[in-house]
Amino acid sequence: MKINIRLLLLILCLSYKGYALQNTVIVSSPNRQINVSIFISKGKLLYKAAVNNAMLIAPSRLGLTVDGTDLGVETKFAGAPSNKKIKETYIVNGAHKLAHNEANEMMIPLITAGKKFNLIVRAYNDGIAVRYTLPYNTQKINADSTSWAFSGKVEQVAWSDYSESYEGLSHVTSLPSVPQNTPIMGPLTFNVNGLFASVSEADCEDFSDMSFIRHENSFKANFPFAPKGWEVKPDSSAGHAVLKGIYEKQKVSPWRATIIASNLTELVNSDLLMNLCPAPQKGSDFSWVMPGRCLWQWWSVGAPRFADQKSWYDAAAKLKWEYYLVDDGWRNWSEPGKDQWQLLGDVISYGKSVGVKSIVWVDSKEMRSAAARYAYLKRIKDLGATGIKIDFIPYPTSSIMQWYMGTMQDCADLKLMLNFHGSVKPTGLTRTYPMDITREAVRGNEYHMTRYKRVAPFEHEVSLPFTRFTAGAADFTPVILNPEQLTSQKFTWAHEFAQSIVYLSPITHFADEYKFYLESPMFDLFQKIPTTWDETKVLSCTQMGEVVAYARRKGNTWWVGVMNGADAREIKVPLNFLQHSTKGTLIYDGADTNASVHREERLLNPTDTITLKLSPGGGFVAMLQ
Repeated sequence: MKINIRLLLLILCLSYKGYALQNTVIVSSPNRQINVSIFISKGKLLYKAAVNNAMLIAPSRLGLTVDGTDLGVETKFAGAPSNKKIKETYIVNGAHKLAHNEANEMMIPLITAGKKFNLIVRAYNDGIAVRYTLPYNTQKINADSTSWAFSGKVEQVAWSDYSESYEGLSHVTSLPSVPQNTPIMGPLTFNVNGLFASVSEADCEDFSDMSFIRHENSFKANFPFAPKGWEVKPDSSAGHAVLKGIYEKQKVSPWRATIIASNLTELVNSDLLMNLCPAPQKGSDFSWVMPGRCLWQWWSVGAPRFADQKSWYDAAAKLKWEYYLVDDGWRNWSEPGKDQWQLLGDVISYGKSVGVKSIVWVDSKEMRSAAARYAYLKRIKDLGATGIKIDFIPYPTSSIMQWYMGTMQDCADLKLMLNFHGSVKPTGLTRTYPMDITREAVRGNEYHMTRYKRVAPFEHEVSLPFTRFTAGAADFTPVILNPEQLTSQKFTWAHEFAQSIVYLSPITHFADEYKFYLESPMFDLFQKIPTTWDETKVLSCTQMGEVVAYARRKGNTWWVGVMNGADAREIKVPLNFLQHSTKGTLIYDGADTNASVHREERLLNPTDTITLKLSPGGGFVAMLQ
């Protein structure tokens, strides 16, 4: 039998590079426990994922529709894949201090109807991700066929109601209870086969925002803010330094990402979305970015009054908090001989004199063009402000996503901290722009206010950690202490305080009027509570949608936050994360009213377990040092 040596060498070469002649490419995580397979069946481009050789994601569609052509239909492999390894670390402000970015990446050439493109696949030890390069001269993005069909029994799904600004309620339900054939908002978290999988997108720079639509057991990517698609064209308002969806010199989609975790601690600590985003521009210095606590006035008393501002700054100083937010209403200030800008400068200067930095609110309509935006931001910076809160942002279409990118670049250039409100969810770009330190895109305490007759359901607060917060920090504005605000729904003071531990926001804006913090039996703890952490653990008593219990460490001090949902329950909080005997300050729910606490100081050991009897909306806080 004659052997074609040249053909044999070609087969060996293609096999080595990951290209399979059987129309299958397999990409494995660095620890080889996660495998994602890309293959073509009956002309359709599909993928599946296995964890420790057990199927997690069943064969699911891939494909982007461009110029009317679905790139995932009648698809063919078009050459040998190229691969690379990623291994790096970087500092983060979040659930821990250091992010580890380690993955295997493969770029797979494909062709559909004469359109050449690449599918880029990454496999991490904590998840997988795919993105598409756009065929040459693509004029329009029509739709995205990327889907997730989980294999085995899905025990629970954490999801959120449709909302243009991600302010819908979060839920944890069975799979059949998730609405079908209508958009729902991500991230979505699935409890399946003893694992947790959270699905979202990363590095969204110039695509319209992605939601999901459920069809039976599958969830498909959807563009709710561009149902007819959009034209692919550069944003003329963006500067040359603004990111525009380019990767490896090719125009690309955002990543479609799936965090895969064996437990909730791994889920909460995943940096997958940030790891999928580019590093800061070479030479960038973000050492000036400083997390901290922030007092603000709007939630508790409405528009800030100029005459009151010194009292608010003084209160922030007494609390040892780093920031005060001058919120909506300052633009209406006036005094004889001074306009609102001069008065704003006066209060910022006073804040500096008492050691409190200022963040200033603005309506995004003041800065929609690149020139107006930069001029406005520079004016705020020149007054001495440290940060900007930009509110009422239009729906996240492709062009508005480019506006976000331009705003991030401007704030980086001007050294302004940034907080988007009325906004789209984050997609990991805090890695690229660390001063994009928090944002809303969450149904927070603005939806528990008597003046708007808003009441937050218990279930929402114990579902949020597994929906919106898996995408990144959120400006929930925690810790309501005013008893009048806690009558419509009996959240307890301990529950409210626990929000500031469970809900990550490197700048945390505390909701209530300052007198409730200054006069609180927890005043000394408010002076000490951190907003970023060195280590985070989700405790074993946590149940998605029922009760959450986090232990977070800053330096040598552990903070425990417990938040209960709708049902009374008894839980046990293990202290096995402690390394030695530790002095504990324990904050229990008060016996007489939800607006009270029982405080206890005692020595605790790693072998101890704290038993809690929690009412609906109850909670617990501990400082262990």
